[in-house]
Amino acid sequence: MKTGEEPIANATIVAEEMHTWLRQIDGFEGMIVLSRPGSSIGLTFWVSREVAEKHRPARMEFLDRIASVAGIEVEEILDHDIMFAALGALQT
Repeated sequence: MKTGEEPIANATIVAEEMHTWLRQIDGFEGMIVLSRPGSSIGLTFWVSREVAEKHRPARMEFLDRIASVAGIEVEEILDHDIMFAALGALQT
């Protein structure tokens, strides 16, 4: 996501709003947002690709709304499979 001149702290606000909404969806497992000045990367985790696809229309509608309100531009949306993860109890 391009965040332009928005303060990097805004990424936390956007991520918290997204998390509040997404955690209400069955099959949502969590998310990570990585940021630096001018851009952010958001990763969402789902119990399965099928569940993520089932909820894609609603997720895209929400993402469009929050991007518009926050003044960010979604550059690209990609799907990946987790091939390895060792995160422990990572939560901030």
